[in-house]
Amino acid sequence: MSSDAGETWVEVQRFQTRGETEQHALVLVAAGIDCRIARRQGGVGLLVAASNEAPARQELAAYARDNRSSTPPALPLRPLTEGLVGTLVYICVLLFIHGAVARHAFSRDWLSAGEAVAGLITGGEWWRALTALGLHADYGHLFSNIVAGGFLGIILAQMLGGGLAWLAILLAGGIGNAANAIIEPPTHTAIGASTAVFGAVGLLVVLMWKYQSSLWRRGPRRWLPLAVGVMLLAFLGIEGERIDVGAHIAGFLAGALIGAGLVAAGAPLATVRGNVQFVLGGAALALFAGAWSIALLGGAP
Repeated sequence: MSSDAGETWVEVQRFQTRGETEQHALVLVAAGIDCRIARRQGGVGLLVAASNEAPARQELAAYARDNRSSTPPALPLRPLTEGLVGTLVYICVLLFIHGAVARHAFSRDWLSAGEAVAGLITGGEWWRALTALGLHADYGHLFSNIVAGGFLGIILAQMLGGGLAWLAILLAGGIGNAANAIIEPPTHTAIGASTAVFGAVGLLVVLMWKYQSSLWRRGPRRWLPLAVGVMLLAFLGIEGERIDVGAHIAGFLAGALIGAGLVAAGAPLATVRGNVQFVLGGAALALFAGAWSIALLGGAP
């Protein structure tokens, strides 16, 4: 940095800290522009010779543009309590349906009415792709999905808001079951919320990939969200007597696709608040309840 007192020096930018000023001074030095650092009221000034003012400002502006483009957008996290209502509804709905199955509530066979039979889904009974998400073989099956789904629901609600998060999870589960029905034999049956749980994993992976901090975008760390998702899928979803591998993979991929669509929406996600979240959550509950109403009434008219 030059110290020639005969030059006229002008301030091209002012910063809050000396460290930040020195960082930008290095940008100018690398471009061959002499500069000075001077304490100013309310901050630290970066000065250059008057003859270098225009190129210095251009270099600093270019540096600012490059820095912005290399930093991924932030997705403001909502309070932890944002997802509690949706999670409580999720738990109550699964417990209610499990009890209704055991007691043949309303004199209906809930299991045969709602299970995901591949041939029936591809034959037009689309609602089974949704109703099957509420059915479980036993309490172990039920509580594992309550714990995993509730945890993921709370995390996603912090990112998307409770209503949008649970609507996306439900759609991912339904799409996953429908896609699995296409590739499985007509007699294949499936039940359980795990397809939606893995849909939530797919959603989370994509959102983490997009809205991670700039530090995590450098080197191998960039791949961590995808690696975590694949490990969860492998650890929880592809072994065991009652594991439906196809449904889990389909749910994961459906969640990832929905997540990609939400990422494409970009900034509007941050503005989905209050009454809109309530409407989206109500839509998710209405869609699920509507599917069960059709199933219990014997199918669509």
